[in-house]
Amino acid sequence: MRNLTLAYTFLFFFCATITAQEEVFEELKNSEVSIPSAPAFAMLGVNPEFVMRPSDLRSFKVDWRIKNYNLAPDLALEAQPLWHFYYKKRSFDEYLSSGMVAKKLSTLSLSAGTAKIDNINHASYSLKLNLYKKNDILRDSLLLEKLAKEYQRQIDYYNRQIDSLVILRYKTTNPKRKAEIESELDIIRYEQKNVQDISKEKYRNLVDQYNADNWNSSMLDVAFGSVYTYDNGGKDSLKVKRAGYAIWLNGCLKAGNHGLVSGLIKYTRIGDSSNKMFGLSYRYGSNKYNFYVETVFENLGNYFDVDQDVAFDDEEIFGAKYSEDIGSGWLNFNNTDTKTQYTIAYGGEFKLNRNILLNFALRTQFTSDIKLTRLLPVANIICLMK
Repeated sequence: MRNLTLAYTFLFFFCATITAQEEVFEELKNSEVSIPSAPAFAMLGVNPEFVMRPSDLRSFKVDWRIKNYNLAPDLALEAQPLWHFYYKKRSFDEYLSSGMVAKKLSTLSLSAGTAKIDNINHASYSLKLNLYKKNDILRDSLLLEKLAKEYQRQIDYYNRQIDSLVILRYKTTNPKRKAEIESELDIIRYEQKNVQDISKEKYRNLVDQYNADNWNSSMLDVAFGSVYTYDNGGKDSLKVKRAGYAIWLNGCLKAGNHGLVSGLIKYTRIGDSSNKMFGLSYRYGSNKYNFYVETVFENLGNYFDVDQDVAFDDEEIFGAKYSEDIGSGWLNFNNTDTKTQYTIAYGGEFKLNRNILLNFALRTQFTSDIKLTRLLPVANIICLMK
């Protein structure tokens, strides 16, 4: 009988610990350290920063482009489909037992966006994969154990009282006393529910603190995407043209408690021409707000040349509608030479709350001989769909 009691006691605490782990794991599943612009917007060049921060998104996200101090009808959506539809439903033990390749595949994100650039409608999609992440809250088993113990301590006291009262109710034959015990159980269960709600809020605060401490963690991403131009002006059909594709590699390194150094290598193909971009940025601040300065060098084989008699390739069907604004359109120009240009951008991001971020920058573009040619303010609003 004693062995049976010990077995039941062990089983109770084992199940309670597992339950506590899963409760905490649910809170960790939707944790994002950073929420930079969607890769689909990065493809189009309408995101404020050229040198993007790597990220490991675990929620659906929408980006809106701000234009002329209004929200333009330009938006991008981003999500991790494998994570959301498969890995998110796994238990903590199932996730930990997954292989390294499976965990990496869970970071695969898909984004799609549309924007009107240089008076031409653009649509894009992008696939991005996180190759390296130094600090991942889902792999921090010590933190999970700490949170689970914190959770268990909060409810153990009430569980012991409930167990004692349940046994007492079972042994009592007096109906009046049984009713009194039922009332006491209702009160204790209500108090326990309040404690659980308070504890969950405490977990969220601990997770937020973890993200604040690791907002500038070292990471590495690789991405690929494609861009299409289209026109809705046709009477009976939609004109669509595949403009080109891009592939890039971007990473970041922690620089002290408040600094982050990021780099970008990007190759873009438009028609039979190609553009190459190399960028470096330094960001200072925290996960709530930070500021950055970036320097970008571009070698352009496809660009708009006002001095050229025939600016567009013969196969470019949208050339007649071209009107330069932000200057990152994906039209096929008729260039015979390449040019270089530099961009120095100053910007930052403010996290308005847990799910909404304001991202902004002021771009200054220079020719190869450091002559200022453009001054462009760019801003986006990013919202997590939780």
